[in-house]
Amino acid sequence: MKNDDTTFLQKLKDNAFYVALGLGLLAVLAVVAVYTVEQNGNQLASNEVDLNKASDYATITTQATEAKETNAKTVKKSEATTQQNITKETSTAEQEVNTAETSSQSTEDAEAASQSLALSDTDSKDALPVTSNAGELDFTSDKTITWPVNGEVILPFSMETTVHFKTLDQYRCNPGMLIAAGNGTTVKNAYLGKVTKVTSDDIYGNLVTVYIGNDYSLVYGQLDTIYVKEGDYLKAGDSVGTIGNPTDSFTEEGSHLFFEMLQGDTPVDPALFIE
Repeated sequence: MKNDDTTFLQKLKDNAFYVALGLGLLAVLAVVAVYTVEQNGNQLASNEVDLNKASDYATITTQATEAKETNAKTVKKSEATTQQNITKETSTAEQEVNTAETSSQSTEDAEAASQSLALSDTDSKDALPVTSNAGELDFTSDKTITWPVNGEVILPFSMETTVHFKTLDQYRCNPGMLIAAGNGTTVKNAYLGKVTKVTSDDIYGNLVTVYIGNDYSLVYGQLDTIYVKEGDYLKAGDSVGTIGNPTDSFTEEGSHLFFEMLQGDTPVDPALFIE
């Protein structure tokens, strides 16, 4: 037994270097193991921190994104509200304009109706036995006309022979008759008719033509003030205008009415129809 122990101790002594080397290796391995464990622990902690940071960053990013989306929605909602307000204001403005136009049109219509009524009243008072169709005027060659002014005939109608014109100092045909009348004398219409022309020329001055039916017309010249307009209907005796100063072609004849009667475009003698 002792021999065995002695032998073991002897072997241990003989192999002391290797035993120490083995123990040293074990110690190194232990240190390495401990260091590795510590490093792993630190790495895990670091990873946890990184994960926490990443989580925090993700949270911040998500919040920022949500904030941007919320702001975008708010802006869009604001823009939509603004657009709706603009549309409403535009619609209101258009309605106001339409209302104003309608009111203006209504006013114009009312004025037109009032004028029409006034004209109707005037026509009713005048009691003109005619319509808007001038063809219904009924003068014929067997009817008579009245004197447009009271005065002397200073130059008669003459289309077949010539008569002497004092101012012009010429003998020439006269398509109408010159009836002496003072400046400002009122000229009366000689027969029921419709005013078809209001004109002027250098020889006979201001002229009014009245259609009396069946292609007959009466022409009043050398007028100053004119009371009628084209389209007016006149009864016999209605005022046509007033006598003015004679034109340069008739200064020697003095103030007068130039009175002409036409059948179509052909002058006829008014004296044949005056009663």
